[in-house]
Amino acid sequence: MKALHLCFALACCLAAACGPSETALCDAKCDCEGGCSDRRYEDCLIHYDNRFVDADRRGCVDRYDELLACEDDTWVCDDRKWETSCKYEREELDRCMD
Repeated sequence: MKALHLCFALACCLAAACGPSETALCDAKCDCEGGCSDRRYEDCLIHYDNRFVDADRRGCVDRYDELLACEDDTWVCDDRKWETSCKYEREELDRCMD
C-alpha cells in the first residue's frame, strides 16, 4: 500500500509542478485527526486528484494551485480538527469551474 501512495504522490507532484504537496496535506490532516486508515488516506489523495483533474479540464489550474498553497500556508490542527482559512480561494476555484 505504501508503494501505491508513493506512486500517487509522484504523479501528483509531476502534475502540479511540485508546489505544495497534496500528500503532505493529507499527511497533516490524518496526523491531526488521530491517524487514517489506508482507505481514508487514499480517499484524501483521490479528493485532491479529482479536484486537480476538474480544474485542469476547465482551465482553472492556477486557482487550484492558489487553493493548495493557501491550505499549505494556513492549516491548523485544533482539538483533532484540521482546518484551513481558504474560503476565498475555494470560492474562486468553484467559480472558475462553474
